[in-house]
Amino acid sequence: MMSPFIVILSTGSELTAGRSLDTNSGWIANQLFELGWKVKKFITLPDDPNLILSELQSLQTLAKEKPVLAIMTGGLGPTEDDYTLESVLKLTGKKSYSVEKAKLRLTKIYESRGKEYKDILPNVFRQTFVPEGCKTLDNSVGIAVGFVESIGEKSYLVCMPGVPSEMTEMFKRRLVPELKKLYPRENLLQKTKWLWNIGESLFQNDFIEPNRTEFFHEAEWGVTANRGYIKCIFQSTNQNLLDQIINRLETQYPKIISDDVFINVHDRLLADKLTISVVESCTGGLLGKKLTEQPGSSSYFMGGFLTYSNEMKSNLLGIPIETINTYGAVSEEVAKAMVDGLCQKTGTHYGVSITGIAGPDGGSEGKPVGTVCIGIKEPNGETTVHRYVFPGNREAIRENASNTAIFLIYQSLKNRVI
Repeated sequence: MMSPFIVILSTGSELTAGRSLDTNSGWIANQLFELGWKVKKFITLPDDPNLILSELQSLQTLAKEKPVLAIMTGGLGPTEDDYTLESVLKLTGKKSYSVEKAKLRLTKIYESRGKEYKDILPNVFRQTFVPEGCKTLDNSVGIAVGFVESIGEKSYLVCMPGVPSEMTEMFKRRLVPELKKLYPRENLLQKTKWLWNIGESLFQNDFIEPNRTEFFHEAEWGVTANRGYIKCIFQSTNQNLLDQIINRLETQYPKIISDDVFINVHDRLLADKLTISVVESCTGGLLGKKLTEQPGSSSYFMGGFLTYSNEMKSNLLGIPIETINTYGAVSEEVAKAMVDGLCQKTGTHYGVSITGIAGPDGGSEGKPVGTVCIGIKEPNGETTVHRYVFPGNREAIRENASNTAIFLIYQSLKNRVI
């Protein structure tokens, strides 16, 4: 079946005024690409019913020429500036009705909050209304009901809440199964790999372009840039071709390639019954946060220290002040002493230390802003230290450092001989 012309619409005056960033559109586009669809257009609109209706009418007209899939976020809330439902009803000439399941859930939530919330129930019930005859999308996180409305032959308008946590859950659990029924595809296969500390442009120049004729006449590719790594996605209906691409990728980038390190580290630590602890300086707890985001992480993550000052490094971890004064707090020597002292305290199989200069101040000619040293202590007692100079602002450096530390754990676990 022919792929639809896909448009993503985001509504909200806070977006067009620059008060908030539209994170929904990029997220949706990335999810759609992984499903084998490419977005053709992004549209951002203020909370203006005339502009919203006009845009929807244009899409309805386009649907007379080709299949259109419009995914719209925002405007389903309880306030008077939420115009999505009103606009769709004018577009289709339909009436609306209240979804009973959502209404009962909303009533229960508001009544449990006290009289002041119970009194405003009639005003917030509007979030439970959808057009007659549409396909509803349940909201398991919030209140507003999403829906899918036909706007032409094989053409649909999807309306979802603008709150990212509600939208992402609704998209993954409710919308994706519906899209697969509306637009059935041939068996599209996909492979995903991560490459570390390499930019998108360099990857395209060094890998995509030299292999374009051989591989990318029959395969699609896409790259998502993240802090410390790029996520490379390859799609084709030809399994053998995908295997060849991945083999070439692994041959060209043997030291910086990985699968999803966050999931893999979690799974491997659990499977091998290994424990880990961390000591952080410049990352301020980010590494510990990332290691505990998966359910079940309490089985392997024993805890950590935040040793921001030299005194804390010395008092908590037993690092001689002379070592810090001689080599500096940001040095391979101190990173090693930190992780060694950590494992003496915690007794975990793995230990990780991070010390660095996140900026914007504190850099020098020999140690510019972005310099980070990461120590890894392995179950066999070996300690290795890795030094990097990460680009970007303070936030970027901290994210780069914590993500790279998890990649180093991934590498150690992958190479580990039981």
